[in-house]
Amino acid sequence: MKLLKPAFVHNSDKPIFSIDIHPKESKFATGGQGNDSGRVTIWNLEPVISEKAEMDPKVPKILCQMDNHLSCVNAVRWSCNGLMLASGADDKLLMIWKKAPGPSGSFGSSGMTKNVENWRCFATLRGHAGDVLDLAWSPQDRWLASCSIDNSIIVWDAQSFPTIIAMLKGHSGLVKGVTWDPVGKFLASQSDDKSVKIWKTSDWTIQTTITEPFEECSGTTHILRLSWSPDGQYLVSAHAMNGGGPTAQIIERDGWKCDKDFVGHRKAVTCVRFHNSILKRQAPKNNKLQQYCCLAIGSRDRCLSVWMTALQRPLLVIRDLFDDSILDLSWSHDGYILLACSGDGTVACLQFSEDQLGRPLSEEDKNSLYQRQYGKDATIDISSQAEKEMIIENSDLLSISLEKPRGPPVLLPTAPVKEPTPIAFKSPQKISSSSVAPSPNKPILKQVETKTADGKRRITPMFIPLTEEAPATSSELSSSSQARSQIFIEKKTEAVMTESSPTQTQQPQITPVTEPLKLDTRLAFRDTPLKPTSSFGDAHSNLASPGMITTKNAIPIVKMNAGKATAIVGGQCVKIAGDFRVQVFNDSNKTQFGTISRVVCMNMSQQQVADKKAWEMAVGSTVTAFSLCSKYVLIGALDGSVRLIHIKNGRLVVPVLNQASPIVLSAFSPNSILGGVLTESAHLSVWNVDKMKVHMRSSCTDVINGNGFINMFYVTDNGIPFISLSTGNAYSYCADLESWMVVNASDAVTKCGLNGAITNVKNMKQYPLATVQFISNSFQQKSKIVIDMSENIYEAQSKISFIEHQIQLCLTVNSPFELKHWYSVLGYQLASHGKEKKIRQVLDDLLGPVYSLQNNPEDRKNHKLLTIHKHDLLKEVLNNLQTSTKWQRIFMEYKDQLNEIESVVKQNGTNEDQLMVTE
Repeated sequence: MKLLKPAFVHNSDKPIFSIDIHPKESKFATGGQGNDSGRVTIWNLEPVISEKAEMDPKVPKILCQMDNHLSCVNAVRWSCNGLMLASGADDKLLMIWKKAPGPSGSFGSSGMTKNVENWRCFATLRGHAGDVLDLAWSPQDRWLASCSIDNSIIVWDAQSFPTIIAMLKGHSGLVKGVTWDPVGKFLASQSDDKSVKIWKTSDWTIQTTITEPFEECSGTTHILRLSWSPDGQYLVSAHAMNGGGPTAQIIERDGWKCDKDFVGHRKAVTCVRFHNSILKRQAPKNNKLQQYCCLAIGSRDRCLSVWMTALQRPLLVIRDLFDDSILDLSWSHDGYILLACSGDGTVACLQFSEDQLGRPLSEEDKNSLYQRQYGKDATIDISSQAEKEMIIENSDLLSISLEKPRGPPVLLPTAPVKEPTPIAFKSPQKISSSSVAPSPNKPILKQVETKTADGKRRITPMFIPLTEEAPATSSELSSSSQARSQIFIEKKTEAVMTESSPTQTQQPQITPVTEPLKLDTRLAFRDTPLKPTSSFGDAHSNLASPGMITTKNAIPIVKMNAGKATAIVGGQCVKIAGDFRVQVFNDSNKTQFGTISRVVCMNMSQQQVADKKAWEMAVGSTVTAFSLCSKYVLIGALDGSVRLIHIKNGRLVVPVLNQASPIVLSAFSPNSILGGVLTESAHLSVWNVDKMKVHMRSSCTDVINGNGFINMFYVTDNGIPFISLSTGNAYSYCADLESWMVVNASDAVTKCGLNGAITNVKNMKQYPLATVQFISNSFQQKSKIVIDMSENIYEAQSKISFIEHQIQLCLTVNSPFELKHWYSVLGYQLASHGKEKKIRQVLDDLLGPVYSLQNNPEDRKNHKLLTIHKHDLLKEVLNNLQTSTKWQRIFMEYKDQLNEIESVVKQNGTNEDQLMVTE
């Protein structure tokens, strides 16, 4: 281990209150007091860790310095993807910084330092009534939490600054620290009111309040930076007390117990920071693989300690590291560098080796751990970058006792991993699971208890090897409660050993957590089990043809009697796909074992009558629904069985599948790749038949209960299902949001928006939304009272709201033809009834940052919605704006900017078509 204190990293003898290392690049940020303002500085990490780089005049030390804050900066935090930097200060403001192309030099810099990188404040967040003391980005950068001396925490929508998701008020004192658990279910905060509060992100209410470890705390600190372990099982607080001595309190996620802590520091603990990864290495004694968590603790005693759960004692204790309190800590993205900052205005750098810390757990093993503990995979590819999806924890899992017998795991199909556009969540989706798998191996029921000469009791952790039967999990700091486990204790006695620093000064005796490590045996699966519900009434036909929707190519009606699917009338249901004609004969043959139904396929291209029968299949239940396409036949039966058959040879593509209730409706996508069914209990399943994988599975009960019955079921080439109800309401399912989206409704806004906008549209392939809305409207009952909205002052606002909803639907269901149409309609409505602020918002979004699109072809290439360049959509809107004299000034302003961009592109010799090629 190397200890470095770079002399060039300082804050002009003023305190550095916060430090944070970039998650991907070799740079770090500090925040503190400037000459006459708050200062945020971005430093190059290379000169800190390399003497050669430090001495090289060509290697910059300061990358950018920003003095925009009016007073001292208390917290700086990089977003998880490293694209944004957030800072909070005594001026009650939060500033969000982004790196901009172009010449160096940022507005607000002191002018004394030449900036190598150009960082600009693109959002200033106002909401706190007092100094902002700490910040924290949620997993996948969906939210940003800030806390203040105004006793509150604000959760900001990181996808649409400065939107506030929630303002959390529950503390009665200054809130000095916030942190997210790594699976995104909880937000923890610590306050001067001598409490730690755990907030649920599902509804932003308080899950629990912990006060006992902090009741003896008499003094306070400038900050209270707490931290959550990377496996999500433990929260370690800052300043706590135990027996009159300062500690860092360990709070277990399971039951929020707090019977263990880190002791040894002589003054209050100010900050705690867990290593970003779960670590692993070979145990030195038995060469077995072990894994553990690592954390660093800073205190007002100017002492820094580093702990690993796999060791009995601290890995490292450094006394008198600074001349003042340690105020913040940060681990590097590779995990081997630890930075600490102090109130004396200096920074210390600790360099570890792999032999000292271990290797980070691979993403695959980490995801496996998350899936077992929280029921969901952690990784998803977003825009060609390996990002981590926020994991929404199974809320029922924590209430399951490990001592209860476990049933066999329930394997539920999940949606495939794809590359969606990041979506701003206004509220998190709650996922539950009732399935828990048993642990393949039991923990080692033995521990060694050592009684030292001073009478203290210590327990040596027992290393648990990882095997193929027992997948890797992170170590737990288990409770000492005997009610939880039956552990054999081997008692020993030894003398107390003290350690001395190289200068022979006595280091503080820091006692590690005195409990053994053991495997977490809780397993769960990702998807929510689909609960059967009462039947949802009669059902009509779905669409079998991918093209124009007409009565001719709609399949015959499959009726339901008293909520139960009934048989297709024998021999009367015939469907045709190309040269193939498929006919169902229900209950056509009786045997001693029961009645057999038949499915007969005829190849009409054959000349000889004897050769026309291509194949015949026997079904051991009554057929209630079937569909066909150019490649397959899908047959659903009364017993819930589903058969996927090659249309040419009659062979089963997959084994006979089974659903929870009778099949009511079935459909294929136009490209003959996806096939799906709806069951009597409102379960929807869609399969990728070519790949023999489940594409999606969901329940329709949220939109069907008490709202009539389904009269249409359709699946697009993208695997997006549409259903239309007898009430005229229509819905489409979004797998990313795990929710049903409203496509058509009977409310006044939808009716106002559709009035005159859609007429007799019947092309499901190019215009799915318009087609479903047109068909759904034909089922709506005509209102007996006709309201003339032509004079209603809210008609224009209703239409604009409806159009914006249509645009979002087009983006979600991947309908570029309709997207362009609705942007044109939006331009027309804005020209007639829009406000200037709203018009500029739309135009700014479509125009994009001019400086970026002029100088960076990659930004321009990615500046599109679906397959349509945003500037093409901008032209659609501008074409409508120019018809209104009221908006001529705005039209010319944005037209000139658009022309400037296009002229720069032309001068650079880049072909417009080449810039719009999708990677």
